[in-house]
Amino acid sequence: MPDVKVNASKNRLYITLEDWDPTHMLAYVQNIESACRVLSSGFSCLMVLRKNGLIHQKDKDLLFSTTDLISAYGAGKVVYVKKPNDTTSASWLNQFYIQPFIPVEIASNMEEAEAILNCWKSKFRFSKVFSA
Repeated sequence: MPDVKVNASKNRLYITLEDWDPTHMLAYVQNIESACRVLSSGFSCLMVLRKNGLIHQKDKDLLFSTTDLISAYGAGKVVYVKKPNDTTSASWLNQFYIQPFIPVEIASNMEEAEAILNCWKSKFRFSKVFSA
């Protein structure tokens, strides 16, 4: 089953999508919902694609459905971390292929993803201060 973790101090959700069994889908959705309830609106999400072998349509559907679900719970930004040395995911993770309700970026590794989200978090806080 995909791994779901929360870092409340960063107001960030971490999801690792690996090989999964569709019979665990209800538990996965419940884990996501529980994690989102712990976070404040505008939270960020770092989603890691760590699947073995080819990425099938069901994996893409899980990724995009998860993005839609967390956006409904108030996520403000998502960064997908693609598989190392993966040249194919860039095409189907392209912004023109997917149309999420929240901003999505693609990173090559965890460090890059964290940096993107930390920078966004700073800008998000700055804009909230001046929009009040």
